[in-house]
Amino acid sequence: MARTESMQRKYDHAKLLYTVEGVTVQKELAERVGTTPQTINKWIKDEAWENLRASVIITKDAELHRFYMQITELNDSIMNRPKGQRFANSKEADALVKLTGAVRQLETDTSVADTIEVLKNFINHIRQDDYEKAKEVTNLADIFIKSIIK
Repeated sequence: MARTESMQRKYDHAKLLYTVEGVTVQKELAERVGTTPQTINKWIKDEAWENLRASVIITKDAELHRFYMQITELNDSIMNRPKGQRFANSKEADALVKLTGAVRQLETDTSVADTIEVLKNFINHIRQDDYEKAKEVTNLADIFIKSIIK
């Protein structure tokens, strides 16, 4: 059965909170997105959010690390050639351009997950001094996240 647009937004928000922010208490998720704990439980089980949560946590950093390692290995290979031959051939140059472009894009793009991570850290910082203010900021952050998911 297809979800309504409103329910899809709730689903997307809950999924991001669960997979990226690490909110795993179903009652809290339900309250924050405006649905029932039973619905949250169904989504978690039916859509295998546990697996998604594990993959979201490492994706960007792991990809950046992999790209940097490939660039380093390619550059090391080039530098190990005899003097006067330490330059990239066309395939190597093309690979370097593509790898550095991918790194640049990963480092500069801000995903919804990145936004949530920053908001989570900000809210945790506020929570240390003013729990009520943190609750207020959390509500505003949830509204903001819902607006960018649309």
